[in-house]
Amino acid sequence: MYRLLLPLLFMSGCASLDRPAEESSCKALVYAYPQIRDNGTSEQYAELFTDNARFNVEKLNITLNGKAQIVERFNKARNNTNTVHMMTSSRFYPNKDQLEAESHFILLLKNKTQPATTKIINGRYLDTFSYDSARCLFDSREVVIDRMDVL
Repeated sequence: MYRLLLPLLFMSGCASLDRPAEESSCKALVYAYPQIRDNGTSEQYAELFTDNARFNVEKLNITLNGKAQIVERFNKARNNTNTVHMMTSSRFYPNKDQLEAESHFILLLKNKTQPATTKIINGRYLDTFSYDSARCLFDSREVVIDRMDVL
């Protein structure tokens, strides 16, 4: 009897991790982020995050809690800089009962007061998502800066 139940147990465990609609929606969110961050409106940017989202860039001492703080920082940054974000790869994986992702990026950053200087930032986004039946949002976004150079 145990021999018959064991495969069923393994199959049901694997089935709970198979969420193609959630993964597809969250992938679309991750790949929409650079375009909206570089060229979108604050309303479009706000729609990427949950109300209680967290956004952290430890290397730059940036810790934001809640959509309002995240959008406020977005507006401030957009007033002072021009950016080009490029995603190079991403990996999505389940962690407990939540989907998470690690995405690699390259960021070209120009300060509007010093347009001749370009910062190049290479790093990773470590994301945790909130998903309902139709939509994926960032619940937490940790930005890890691996390298920063100036041209």
